[in-house]
Amino acid sequence: MASNNKRISVSELDFDNIKANLKEYLKGQDTFTDYDFEGSGLSILLDVLAYNTHYNGIYTNLAVNEMFLDSASKRASVVSLAKLLGYTPNSAKCATATVTLNITSPSTGPSVVTVPAFTQFNTTVDGNSYAFYTTQEYSAVGASTNYTIPNVVLTEGSPLAFKYTVASGTRYIIPNANVDLATVKVRVQENATSSNFTTYTISTSIIEADSTSKVFWIKEIDDGLYELTFGDGTLGRALDNGNVVNISYFVSSLDAPNGATLFSYDGSTLYSGANVSITNTSAAIGGGVVEDIESIKFNAPRTYAAQNRAVTPDDYRALIYANFPEAASVAVWGGEDNDPPIYGKTYIAVKPKTSGKLTVQQKSDIINTILESKNVVSITPEIIDAEEINIALTVTVYYNDRETGYSSTDIESIVRQVILDYNESDLQKFESVFRYSKLSRLIDAAEQSITNNITTVILRRNISPRYGISAEYNINVINPIYNEGVAEDSITSTGFYIQGSDFIHYLTDDGIGNMILFYRSVGTATQDAQNIIVNNSIGTVDYAAGKINIKNLNITGLADLDFEISIKPQSNDVISAFTQIAQITPDHLSVTAIPDKTANGDLRAGRNYTFTSSHS
Repeated sequence: MASNNKRISVSELDFDNIKANLKEYLKGQDTFTDYDFEGSGLSILLDVLAYNTHYNGIYTNLAVNEMFLDSASKRASVVSLAKLLGYTPNSAKCATATVTLNITSPSTGPSVVTVPAFTQFNTTVDGNSYAFYTTQEYSAVGASTNYTIPNVVLTEGSPLAFKYTVASGTRYIIPNANVDLATVKVRVQENATSSNFTTYTISTSIIEADSTSKVFWIKEIDDGLYELTFGDGTLGRALDNGNVVNISYFVSSLDAPNGATLFSYDGSTLYSGANVSITNTSAAIGGGVVEDIESIKFNAPRTYAAQNRAVTPDDYRALIYANFPEAASVAVWGGEDNDPPIYGKTYIAVKPKTSGKLTVQQKSDIINTILESKNVVSITPEIIDAEEINIALTVTVYYNDRETGYSSTDIESIVRQVILDYNESDLQKFESVFRYSKLSRLIDAAEQSITNNITTVILRRNISPRYGISAEYNINVINPIYNEGVAEDSITSTGFYIQGSDFIHYLTDDGIGNMILFYRSVGTATQDAQNIIVNNSIGTVDYAAGKINIKNLNITGLADLDFEISIKPQSNDVISAFTQIAQITPDHLSVTAIPDKTANGDLRAGRNYTFTSSHS
């Protein structure tokens, strides 16, 4: 009997369901009442029809996804949608280094010694050679046998140039990938034989451009290339046919040259007998890759929401992320939220991708270049160095050795990697939270034979000592410090020397809110070494607030590599706020794997069970 289905269902996207719907439709037609729809001929035709419908459904779904920034997956789509929000993705960045040039000669040199722009310097990082160049000329004045030129900025990359003759329909495309847009320079000749050049600058706002403005715009196109666009005579000065556009730029080696410290001079002889040596002022930093798709999706809407102004903390973050690609994480808070409150200021902390702290020049660039014209006049932005809360973990893992072919060493390596992966994904950024239970679950799931784990947590803060002066140290870990009202050594320090003594001294707390300075006496055959208290109130502890204050401590040297304070937290969960970044330090990560005989059914194993303390 024929089906009564006279319409094709269009709600299905699955291939098999589409084919089934086609069968039902055909069975409902009088013409095909007696047809065998499972026969090879009609089955193949239905396969083709279902495939075509399925293909079109997938294509339409993908095409629609590419229309929205959140769901787009192709870079060209993401870049195009970001452009509608006024956002240009960050280009590759060239690494830069600051050096001092020392020029010497056996006899007195000229009154002015000039190091030309694009003078080459060479360096090697991880066995690979890279070229750095000056981007401007530097001079030393005064006849001498020894010239010093400080603060010479070297830029890594390959300096290239390209030119176009202006004509109708000409596109001004930079024909290289990994171009650092900050290095792009444009000069326009009247014609190919003219010696008159006009410099054009990149425009950052259409509001500032009129019909005479010598500006250009840059947009990303396919294959990681960039195209320049010039004005039309209304918005920006228009080019005339026959003009020659000269484009110069650097092609970056991305982040590979970061960290370079040793440079050699590879330029021409400055004058007869001159020898050039280089003193490194700062290691090469700032080299970076092109902004990836996920970063564009994150930054574009936030930059649009900021509307090119810095008012709220989110505005500051968006502007810094968009204009300072070296930022790995950014924290911003108002002075009213500071501890103590300081009104009229906005505090900013930035964690760089390739170094521990921002350089003086990077701080200046953020304040004076990125924020100056966008900041509220009555508010003063101030950049604070990021601080690290180092989480030291001691992990004991129990496992059933009958359920795995791994050795205890293998189990330890697996667990260690799981912990470091957690550190990479959840920590190492501002306002991150170390969640003890989450990490514990990840450890238990790291390998099928693991039965349980005991993990203890200690916080470590590295303090920069001020040598030879009676100094005050304020340490705020934000997290409450463990305290039961008795001397539990909740706070301890590494060893150091103080003025007037040859003993190694230490700090600890007394459990009731005081910091103690002491040293250990030398033990004898009849008496163990004792803690000799030098000062039983050299500072104070606010256990609930996580604050430590140490006063009048005159450190003359360290007994260990660093001056470090170790703290037992009240909670195993660790938060970070303001300038602080919580992270698990590999150097202070201990993992031990122990076979758990009770897990494999050995009834006698409980008598010899290896207990691990759950207290730090």
